[in-house]
Parts: sequence; C-alpha cells; structure tokens
Amino acid sequence: MTNEYYGNLKRTSDRITSEFYRVLKPQGMAVISVFPFGKRRIRWFWYRVVRKMPGLLTGCRPVSFREHLINAGFTIEEHLEISQNTFPSAVFIARKLNK
Repeated sequence: MTNEYYGNLKRTSDRITSEFYRVLKPQGMAVISVFPFGKRRIRWFWYRVVRKMPGLLTGCRPVSFREHLINAGFTIEEHLEISQNTFPSAVFIARKLNK
C-alpha cells in the first residue's frame, strides 16, 4: 500500500493508521510519506507558511506519524527524511505485525 500526504490532511492520524492496518494482509507493507515537523530552519519556514496561508498547501499540515504507525501495530523498517525544492518529506516503510 502506498500513501502520500493523506495523513497531513486529516486530524485523526490514529484512525488512518488503524485503517491501513485493517486493509493490509499479514506481513503487508505500507510506504507512507508525510509533511513532518522538523528542527531545520527551512522546515520552520514551511510550518509558518502553513500557519499563515493554509490554502497554499491545500490544507496540508505537519504531522508526527511514526508513533501513530507503531500504535496501530506496524514496525518501521525504514524512515527517510528527504527534501525536494526545500519542501520536507518523511517517508516511512512499515510492515504490518500480527497482533
């Protein structure tokens, strides 16, 4: 399953990750990219853009998604921090654990 930035649009990240868990087969893999919070100066620039002009990024807001994936029952196999034209992205490759 692949998901790009949907978690940034909804306020209920736990419900989203629970649904990801529900639809994946056992040992299924999810690749999820989100707009993360960050400590680098350029990320704070984007955070300020979101706060002042949310429509510019279509309502996208920064989220911390790692904890939501773990709480839903995923194990994080890889976590990448990337940037394209200064816009930050966090990419998670996660596998469904059997509960």
